[in-house]
Amino acid sequence: MKKNIAILLVFILAFSLLSGSVSAANLAGKENAKNSNGKERVIVLFKEKTDKTLVSNAKGQVNREYKHVPALAISVPATAIKGLQNNPNVAAVEKDEVVKVTAQTQDWGIQRINAPKTWSGGVTGKGANVAVIDTGVASHEDLVIAGGVSFTDYTSSYQDDNGHGTHVAGIIGAENNIIGTVGVAPDANVYAVKALDADGSGYVSDIIAGIDWSITNKMDIINLSLGLSGESLALKDVVNKAYNAGILVVAAAGNSGTADGSGDTVNYPARYDSTIAVGATNNLDARAFFSSTGTAVDVAAPGESILSTYIGNQYVYMSGTSMAAPYVAGNLALLKQTYPTLSASDLRKKLESSAVDLGLAGKDTFFGYGLIQAPVVSANTPAPAALTTNTTVSTNKTSYLGGERVTITTKVVDANGAALSNANVTLTITSPSGRATILKSATNSNGVLTCYMSTSIFTTKGTYKAKSDTTKLNYTSSSATTSFQIR
Repeated sequence: MKKNIAILLVFILAFSLLSGSVSAANLAGKENAKNSNGKERVIVLFKEKTDKTLVSNAKGQVNREYKHVPALAISVPATAIKGLQNNPNVAAVEKDEVVKVTAQTQDWGIQRINAPKTWSGGVTGKGANVAVIDTGVASHEDLVIAGGVSFTDYTSSYQDDNGHGTHVAGIIGAENNIIGTVGVAPDANVYAVKALDADGSGYVSDIIAGIDWSITNKMDIINLSLGLSGESLALKDVVNKAYNAGILVVAAAGNSGTADGSGDTVNYPARYDSTIAVGATNNLDARAFFSSTGTAVDVAAPGESILSTYIGNQYVYMSGTSMAAPYVAGNLALLKQTYPTLSASDLRKKLESSAVDLGLAGKDTFFGYGLIQAPVVSANTPAPAALTTNTTVSTNKTSYLGGERVTITTKVVDANGAALSNANVTLTITSPSGRATILKSATNSNGVLTCYMSTSIFTTKGTYKAKSDTTKLNYTSSSATTSFQIR
């Protein structure tokens, strides 16, 4: 069966999301893990290296493979599953369950965590890369999306066809302008990773693919406003890989809380030690009635009646731990800019130690360490130093014949080697005679700008120079030069 990854929303509408009024992404959106051909969808987690021959021998097919976790998402006849489970090279065979989403002007929560004070000190989340693994993000007047990808099987677009992902993205990074609302970190780089469909459902394998992509593309923060009722070892493995790669993984605790807060009701992946599990509060700083409770809860954030962006260029109120999680993701972006040299584990400690204790003294099952607070930037504290850009430029060959096309690639990264998207690049190509050709553009989500120079038998022979000059707001400028021959 498909595990329903539920979006943690709580609407007054009957949404299958995990929020106060909408639910978090429970793995219960799609009905089962069977393909139309009758085969079962499963995830095979290997002990070491993956082995596709096992799949072909079992008359199955590979649906997805990953870079950072030794697993394959496959479809096989049900009769072949036992044999895979008994193979000595296989650690686990799990049903590829369905996952569903969890569900938020200047919203009351923005004031409650004191974000405006942080903005006034010059800290707005600049330079932080945040992946929103959700239903996608829609084009919206109040959002600038740095890039994205889709892992759903019906579209290659990361455009939102549900609304949940757009709402989550707005809580993190809606622009601080004169319209609509504003996010916690209005200048963070928000990436749309579509892994859930129009119903707010998706497979665990697609969530794993989104996290795998986030590791490869050097995200700083991952937001998971979704949840599963059961554990997935493959999902746990890739979440651990992300955390070990220096990525902070934020997960909605779930919307399964009891009226009195009794019981351990936190969903997966929020239960994993490597995630930051987020409970929801209301405007009275009390636990939202739906918020899941348990020892896994790390912190709490506003999650009831939260205003944010929505599909169709709209703004709507939503409730749920799905809304609370992006508050934490945005706050981590502020912390990342404030303390750019700190490790992920140290930033997590800053988040927890700065929280306002609510409920029982110390860490408790309702609020964890307490209600998050934006980092304090005093008037006497200089704004964070400009971040660094590092530029390289190269050609696909060092020597060309007239008529061949020259490929010039500029790569821009930060001081940690993370790709910088939307960096402005001025490429100057100087011919042997000193004539300069200037091209201006910006890097893509991988921090790369690729330009081409056509040549012919009449092109001047000799040595050409290619220089890339890079600028980006709140970053230092940098440049790089290379040369090539046309003969």
